[in-house]
Amino acid sequence: MVNYYFDTFEHLKSFDIVPYQDMIDLYLTNQSLLDKNKFEKLGGDNERPVNSDVEEIDEDGFWLGYNPRYYNINPIGDTITQAKADVVSMDMRGVGTEWDDFIYLELPSWLFNKYQTAVHSNRDVSTFRKFMIDVDKTDLSSECVLKLKDDYDEKYKDDGKYIDYFGDFNDPAWRLDLDVSQYVSIKKDGLIYPIMFNCMKYAFTRGTHRALFLAHTGSDVPFIMQYKKGTTRWQVELAENFDEQNVIMDVDLNKKTLKFYRDKVELK
Repeated sequence: MVNYYFDTFEHLKSFDIVPYQDMIDLYLTNQSLLDKNKFEKLGGDNERPVNSDVEEIDEDGFWLGYNPRYYNINPIGDTITQAKADVVSMDMRGVGTEWDDFIYLELPSWLFNKYQTAVHSNRDVSTFRKFMIDVDKTDLSSECVLKLKDDYDEKYKDDGKYIDYFGDFNDPAWRLDLDVSQYVSIKKDGLIYPIMFNCMKYAFTRGTHRALFLAHTGSDVPFIMQYKKGTTRWQVELAENFDEQNVIMDVDLNKKTLKFYRDKVELK
């Protein structure tokens, strides 16, 4: 089961095949709900998918030219926590010619809780895992969470640095590229957007934070990927966020099973 913020995606079951536009509409529904609920609107002005087959993408522009809209959902008021529909910041090239559908998969929480060691720009999340355990012991109020954050900053003083679309960041290494308020939001209210990949055979270069945080709450992790009609079994390479190694996910549509391997050894 997946703990969702809204009920928009709750009707989906693992291995469901969903037509392209139907899935896009689900994402845009949640985008509209964030707007309707008066969350602060930020980012660019693009609120729809982009397809480089029929339109030009300026890769030197904001967010590699996708210029996506996002909303600030921060529940503790310390910074901006972005909620962005995956579909407004990826290239949907090939739709209608090479592929027409998405497949919805729910990956087990144990995979991430037991084996995930990194997110996009932080290759060691072990201390942040301890922090999440301590956060879970609080009432999740801003005062408690921010005090705990300050305590960890005082205890773990090593600095880190990373660069993203918004600039250069220098933060304590234990929470580098890890948004405390994003975890609190997911813990309190659930996930807004499932993690989407515009590919069928390679994944987990994005959504690493959502997977880490959501799995820690005990929820399974939803992946949505391109699906080509008639395919019944294939492998997906999950990027090297597992002790700097890839994990291979074996998808069997007929049996409705997911199996995971690292160095040819099945993970359990």
